[in-house]
Amino acid sequence: MPFQLFTLPSYERCLKKLSAHQRETAGLIVSALTHSFESGLPLTGRPHVIKFAERSYRFIFKRLRGQIWEAYLEGHLRILTRLENNSHYLVFVGNHDQVRQFLKEN
Repeated sequence: MPFQLFTLPSYERCLKKLSAHQRETAGLIVSALTHSFESGLPLTGRPHVIKFAERSYRFIFKRLRGQIWEAYLEGHLRILTRLENNSHYLVFVGNHDQVRQFLKEN
């Protein structure tokens, strides 16, 4: 059974604080997550090339610690997910420093 993806209110709050360009990038990351779940790409932490609108991106999805996973394209904006059973919950979105701060506090 492939993974399912759900959004938590904490993710929605973070998303509202982003610029329009950052929200677009977050949408691409979510699309890449959905694509990787549907296609059964291995969750190895190694880069996968994902194509959107005639452009290729390096997509990385890796376990950070415990049930927390990180997804990003080209390393600028990162999305944290929490794995429970066969479901990933979108928890947080931000840059590298914001993700580190979030992990320290939670």
